[in-house]
Amino acid sequence: MNTETKELLTRWRSLEKNGGLQRAGATARTLRIVALVLCIFTVFAVVYRLHPGFVAVAAAVMGWMIAESNALRTRLAQWPIFKSYIDWKKVEEDLKR
Repeated sequence: MNTETKELLTRWRSLEKNGGLQRAGATARTLRIVALVLCIFTVFAVVYRLHPGFVAVAAAVMGWMIAESNALRTRLAQWPIFKSYIDWKKVEEDLKR
């Protein structure tokens, strides 16, 4: 089995058994909170006319965090559907090899 396949199967098993769903949800919430703080900083930076570099970096990081949070939340919403189609017995057998 190639490395990429093994990583994916391990990730699936982690989501299913090791509290991965809870960690992903907590990470998504943390990313959203930090993005909100960066948004507030960006607004204050614009209002107080701080160096444009601060505004650009804060806005870029904020956008990345929002995108990652949205991606995690989408995967969490789709997980029950994927979970029902995964052959868990085969996944466990392949990971034992």
